[in-house]
Amino acid sequence: MTWLRARATPAITAGVAWGVAWGVAWGVALLLSVTGCTLDSAPHRSPTVSGNAPVQSVPEQPSAPFRVAVTRVSGKLTEQQRTGLAADVRRVLAAYLDAAFLGGTYPRSDFTHSFGKFTTGAARTARRDRDLLTNERLGPQTESVWAVRRTAFLSVLAPSEVAAGVTANVNLDLMVRTLSGPSERVRLKGRLLLTRNPGNGWSIFGYDVSRSDTPVRSAS
Repeated sequence: MTWLRARATPAITAGVAWGVAWGVAWGVALLLSVTGCTLDSAPHRSPTVSGNAPVQSVPEQPSAPFRVAVTRVSGKLTEQQRTGLAADVRRVLAAYLDAAFLGGTYPRSDFTHSFGKFTTGAARTARRDRDLLTNERLGPQTESVWAVRRTAFLSVLAPSEVAAGVTANVNLDLMVRTLSGPSERVRLKGRLLLTRNPGNGWSIFGYDVSRSDTPVRSAS
């Protein structure tokens, strides 16, 4: 069994406008007991593939539905706002998970673009934690990947009845079928911290997560 854990380190970007955004983000960290920050958005890119004549991987079974819900609000949001926010954050988290684990063509070793939904600084830090945050370690020997369970429960900072920051408490259970040897059960859990980006969408600017990879005899 392999066990990993990492946390993004705080970093403040320069500029008055970003200073205001940092203040909101740091408020989220204090209120929701999460650390880590870098601001500035990065474009999302689809995962690329390496290797000769790869064949599109097909999961052994469909992934479990991705359940995302707002469970705590510091401030006030209407039910409609909660529903819309959950949908927006779900798209961001799903894009990250697809790029880092579930999508692409296997076997593959290129996970360069897994962090398109992270801020520039957070992506730079996350690339150093690829063994934790992506399937890079197992990718060259992977035949297919699917989610057994994936949930994210959201704690929201909403001053003036507007969502300004989100902590996503994620719990992911993935099955990685390898080309040879036992399959691996990958469990990723912890917190992903999100802030609004200049396009009024959401970006991941910090994380505090742990991961365990456990060989299993059967993928069932």
